[in-house]
Amino acid sequence: MIKVCFLVSSLCNEGPVNVMYNIIQYMDFDRFDVSIITLIPEKANSRLDDFRRLPVSIHLLFPDRMPSPVAMFREAYRCLKSVAPDMVHAHCPRSLYILYLLRKKFLTVYTVHIYPGRQQRVLYGEFKGRLVVFLNNFATRHLSLAIGCAESVGELYLQHEGWSIPCIPNGCSLPLWPRDADERLRLRRKLGLRDDVRYFIFIGRFSAEKKPAFLVEAFRRFPREDVGIVMLGDGPLLEGLRPYASDRILMPGFQSNVYDYLIAADFYISASEVEGLANTLLESMTVGLPMLLSDIPSHREVLRRIPQTVAFIYDNTDRDDLYRRAEQLLALDYRKASDAIRQTFSDFYTARRMSLDYQKTYVELYSQYHKH
Repeated sequence: MIKVCFLVSSLCNEGPVNVMYNIIQYMDFDRFDVSIITLIPEKANSRLDDFRRLPVSIHLLFPDRMPSPVAMFREAYRCLKSVAPDMVHAHCPRSLYILYLLRKKFLTVYTVHIYPGRQQRVLYGEFKGRLVVFLNNFATRHLSLAIGCAESVGELYLQHEGWSIPCIPNGCSLPLWPRDADERLRLRRKLGLRDDVRYFIFIGRFSAEKKPAFLVEAFRRFPREDVGIVMLGDGPLLEGLRPYASDRILMPGFQSNVYDYLIAADFYISASEVEGLANTLLESMTVGLPMLLSDIPSHREVLRRIPQTVAFIYDNTDRDDLYRRAEQLLALDYRKASDAIRQTFSDFYTARRMSLDYQKTYVELYSQYHKH
């Protein structure tokens, strides 16, 4: 039995936590003893109840207050000594730094969910962001094993840092939608989508690196009245953009029923300047949504796996290029494109496939350690 402990800030309903959940839910619990340690109080969108339904032990170190960094490290170390795992797997910057400090006490694994750079500078400001990037890269390099969430993440490390890391592409646990026209029509009406408009869907944080303002402006001026956009998510830019909402530009904020919106939509769109391998993109593939994607490595990585044209890359600084590519997307054979997307998802991006790859990696790392 290999004891694996997952270390993470909280169990909020966000990308890294969802990846962690998908790894754990398909683990072989006859082979792995799994525990989770969280470091800060849960947010309103916590998935704690979902994790509690799994056969794992959960340790909430600070359920009621935000700890100081010293208290956080002290309690994490105390809990880890009590749990005594064979390896600790971190999924966020806080847990990464704790893992670095404890790298001589345990086997240490870290999933790089996004190549550090633009996102950190947006979140923390230019100076602090550059410091965070440096610390992330320094700590990551000194762990037992760092794993990229996409092949493009590994390529960026090799290109910019000169060192390589293995990669396990993210996977999604949503089922393939069985194509029910009646269900789709019912959901469109329930969610307020017009019958005569073809909707793109954006799902993500309303922050600068995701470029929601660019999308709102583009769709306000879209040269066709039968094209709109649904924008799901929360973040600092949402309230400033909400005055531009209409029946062609829907901004319902954060929603828990994302799958319903995906079924109701016609196309997926991203304007992101940086992504690891977005769970929302994989989720859209389960429904078979053709895509309009910004020109970043992870988007191109996904498209390389699809054997026919199902998407177009566009310049996310140029509205006219978005319009040109959108027209090409609207002209595709929708059914053929959708079938190819769904097949590629089944072949490469299921959560079960991802979890099996991680389990194999845990066994290999454990075996290497115990040989010495």
